[in-house]
Amino acid sequence: MSAVLEVSNLRKSFGGIAAVDGVSFDVREGEILGIIGPNGSGKSTLFNCVLGQLQPTEGEVRVDGRVTTGMRPCDLNRLGVSRTFQLLQVFPQLSVRDNLILAGQEHQGSMASRLFGRADAGLGDAADRMIAFFRLQHLASTQAGSLSYGQQKLLDAAMAFMAGPRLVLLDEPAGGVNLTMLGALRERLQAYHSERKATFVVIEHQMEFVMALCTRVLVLAEGRIIAEGDPQSVRSNPKVIEAYLGH
Repeated sequence: MSAVLEVSNLRKSFGGIAAVDGVSFDVREGEILGIIGPNGSGKSTLFNCVLGQLQPTEGEVRVDGRVTTGMRPCDLNRLGVSRTFQLLQVFPQLSVRDNLILAGQEHQGSMASRLFGRADAGLGDAADRMIAFFRLQHLASTQAGSLSYGQQKLLDAAMAFMAGPRLVLLDEPAGGVNLTMLGALRERLQAYHSERKATFVVIEHQMEFVMALCTRVLVLAEGRIIAEGDPQSVRSNPKVIEAYLGH
């Protein structure tokens, strides 16, 4: 199975402190990889280095074999890489449907087509399909800022998948979501993976969410990978119990 994402010996230092310290892993086509670890373990710094928000101190990132180290997020978008953020990126004054259309525009079309093309940029049907898939039909015309936090998380995920990306990286999707909405989010992500054979990476502090969703799990502690494997083996690993559950 080919690797969609390859990370080799990635390191990011701030002053004399290595937030990410020689991390290497790959993400295989069609898998859901989870990256967990206690707060301060380097998860978000790792994500931001992979996604161009931060320039790594050392190491290399490849997407489909192409070196993308330090590439701007907008250029990664054009390669089919999408993401969500810990802090929601929805537009509160726009409707659910318009948020999805705007997300789709980020991945296609030119400035001229946005200015002079159809009002929905030709993305209305795709937005409606995504709304239906994430079961947001009853909220399609509602301003995103009026949604509950969990509903906004669902919308945020739908926006990340709007353009049918090659690879999606989800940054703490479970953060702040109640158990009912958390179950709905996990079920929709699993369904998307099953139906579209999508490839995505989830970084998360909430271990149970990752263990139920992901097929393979990496554990970070102090910027290094301390364990890797299927959820059950990772859960019972003494290093994980000490470094993660002990916090």
